[in-house]
Amino acid sequence: MNKETTLFIKFFKGNITLILLGLYALSFVNYYIYYNSFEISIFNYIGLYDLIFFSLEYIFKIVLVIFIWEVLFYIVFSCLFDLYTLYIILIHKKKYKLYFFSNRSKKKRLKNVIFNKYFNDNIVVNKVLFILILMAVIVFSPYKLTTIPALCIYFIYIFHKSDEVKLYDFTITAISFIIIVFTLITTLFSSYSKRFEKDDYCISFYENSKLITTDKTSTYNYLGESSTYIFLYDFKNKESKIYFKENISELKIKNTNNFDTYALNIKESSFVRTFLEMIQRDEVEKKERRESIYKYFK
Repeated sequence: MNKETTLFIKFFKGNITLILLGLYALSFVNYYIYYNSFEISIFNYIGLYDLIFFSLEYIFKIVLVIFIWEVLFYIVFSCLFDLYTLYIILIHKKKYKLYFFSNRSKKKRLKNVIFNKYFNDNIVVNKVLFILILMAVIVFSPYKLTTIPALCIYFIYIFHKSDEVKLYDFTITAISFIIIVFTLITTLFSSYSKRFEKDDYCISFYENSKLITTDKTSTYNYLGESSTYIFLYDFKNKESKIYFKENISELKIKNTNNFDTYALNIKESSFVRTFLEMIQRDEVEKKERRESIYKYFK
């Protein structure tokens, strides 16, 4: 266990009460602002479990987005590093025999030398450029209210890791500030959009044999739910609806496929297709190059 992990666990154990109070306070404020805009006295319908779940869900989303970006950066960086390594060895240094006839450990040492010489000092710069590119793309994403704060936190995390003097208090304060501000922005945005626009979330159920739905034909928007209640809003008649879960049946949630559509659009984009074709073409060229070198030395 490294030093930073030990310090994090020590901080978490020493401030567990303060952290829980902060999460409860954040949820309390956001719940109050959101549901009060629909004239719902939300604290008559929720418990402590519902409060803590709101903050943890938002934080989990941010952590998940950061993890995905870290994996994505690793994949892109590894591909570029392999291409650059082959360029240095085969073209710049012209060490064909040394590389192709070396065992795995020697190849690893050779790559480590190239990495420390050409890449090690530029990782932070490359990550910052990666963040800026992502920032330009996600501005147009429907998930920007989650991805933008995740990018900001990722940015702070990168500089925290690269800085020799670890400013733990500043890092924790900055991350907490970003989470608080963007949860409030997300709450205000959701409150406004659900009051005046039809959203895509489709839920349906029966109450006393009557079908209740938020599909495109209805004027209902789904506001949210607690462990015991479901909240809808009739944006045409400006009325809030509260349904007790024990009185409903056949609850159905329709998959709107927003994520699937977004992922398919990325996959079918010209940039991604060109990148995948370039990798495939490079693999074929490397295979042909190895075969020609093998025949030459044979």
